[in-house]
This record gives sequence, C-alpha cells and structure tokens, in this order.
Amino acid sequence: MRLQDFNPILYLEDYENIPEEIYRWKQDEELRPAPGWGGEQSAAGTTDMMWDGTDVMQVSFPDRLCVGIGRDHTGSDGEIYLCTLLDRGEKTVLSCSFGVYRSPELVRKALDIFFQIYPLPDAGGETGCGKGKISLLSSRNPIYMKKEYLDIISRYPVEPEMTVKGTRGGASVVSTYFSQLMRRKGSTVFTTWQDAVDWLSMDIERYNYKLLS
Repeated sequence: MRLQDFNPILYLEDYENIPEEIYRWKQDEELRPAPGWGGEQSAAGTTDMMWDGTDVMQVSFPDRLCVGIGRDHTGSDGEIYLCTLLDRGEKTVLSCSFGVYRSPELVRKALDIFFQIYPLPDAGGETGCGKGKISLLSSRNPIYMKKEYLDIISRYPVEPEMTVKGTRGGASVVSTYFSQLMRRKGSTVFTTWQDAVDWLSMDIERYNYKLLS
C-alpha cells in the first residue's frame, strides 16, 4: 500500500476530544482528499512528477521517525494543519494527516495510516529501535508534552523521544521540511481548506518523488 491510497483528513467528527464550540463553528464535512488520494479520481493534467509508489522500493522497515505539525492559513476558511511523519534518514514523508483543529490527534491519524502502509515485522523481529518499537522524535513544543499526546502514543508500538533542550537534534528534519515547504509555496494563496489540501498533497508527492527517484 502507499500513502496516496488513504484519506489523510481527520474530520472534526472523528476527533476524540474537541471543544464543543469548535465542533459547532467549523464545518469540514465537504472537505475531500486531493485528486488521486483516498480513492479520489486524479484530475487531468496533475500526473506529472507524481510518485505512484511502484518505481522505488522501501528497502528496510522505517523505524526512526520524526513528527511535526505545521500550520497554514486560508482566505475564507481559516487555519489548516498538516502533520507529517518523516524518515530521519531518507527525509521522506512516510505518512501525514490534515485537520482544521490543532491537536495531538493529528499524530494519531498519521500513525494509523503509517502502520497500515508499514506493518511491523513478524512477531519476534526487532526494529532498529529494538523490542519491536519505533523511535518517534519530536521537538520540545508543548503539544508533544501534553498527556493527550503521550496517551495517544502509548497505543502504538512507538517510543517517544524529544530533542535535547537547547538543540534541534534530529528534529531539524522537520523544521527543514516545513521551511522548504514554505519556500516552494512562495506567493501561493489558499482560499479554502480544499485548496490547501489539494496543493499540499501534490507537494508531498513531488517532494517524495524527487528524493526517491
């Protein structure tokens, strides 16, 4: 399976914990995955430089990940958030999720997709992290210190790690990714959440394609 086979959107109705006023005020029911994602038909003219997941093989189980959540603004719908799980070595986007409310649950959605794409090795096997667990590195942003985040992580075969205080360490993979993303975006303006999801999804495909081709 590949990332594009999944719908990466975490809808408000799928959040486990969300303020009632946010749920009532924001309406994301009509938001759809980008063309070519989650079973959506690809739009004409959008297939150049798209990685279909068949020309490059993952040669080893990705067990050293880095997590980051970025924010972007849309003209009419407000903020939208992109959570990415990146391979610390290859720097590729292994999984992602989108949502219109910032929460550790975006990481849950991304992990759900990740473990469907990359099932753990057979019982008894060990990942590079040992004991069958995956190392998930984050910055020291307060969202990764919340009990909600740690409770979510505890549901998965994942060992959470944080950068050493005063350094970015391996989490620089994430900060570099998002800074480069902003440069690629340039003067592009998103009017709606759908505009953002479509453009950012295409950018992820092109980003991975260039790294892996």
